[in-house]
Amino acid sequence: MGRYDNLVEKIKTINTEEVKDWDKFNTNPAMKIVEEQKVYFWVRLYLKEESDVQIGDEIFMTYKQSGEKLSTIFAWYDKKGIMKDHDEEIVNYTGEDDKKVLCLMVNQEHVNKNTDIPFIRTLFKTGIHYEYQLVKRDELLFINSRTNESLNYFDCDY
Repeated sequence: MGRYDNLVEKIKTINTEEVKDWDKFNTNPAMKIVEEQKVYFWVRLYLKEESDVQIGDEIFMTYKQSGEKLSTIFAWYDKKGIMKDHDEEIVNYTGEDDKKVLCLMVNQEHVNKNTDIPFIRTLFKTGIHYEYQLVKRDELLFINSRTNESLNYFDCDY
């Protein structure tokens, strides 16, 4: 008999009726969250011309119609010459930054649970509130909080 089989057989012989104060034992499962994981959505902002942004700048995504405002952080520039295969996997790229494509990050929980941005949260394809939307560029602004500059863009990908 293996050690696990032997252990199972011994456990089967325990008489729970003989254990004193059995009802005082807490048999409910217990859970302790040690560290919460953060997940981020990524926004690619395609600029018409290079801008004075620095890594770590807070960029506010503002929807003019309702005044909604979402804070994003500029994390890095996209890379030039990215080649992808048919499964959209990156197969090659150059290390040179493409200063016309900004990669902005925003906390997923903030987008999914924030009720102050009912329209903006529908733009994120992987968010729980996603809806197909058609937005004019002059209705959705991206403003650098450090320089107060409105970024001149031609496309945005959520």
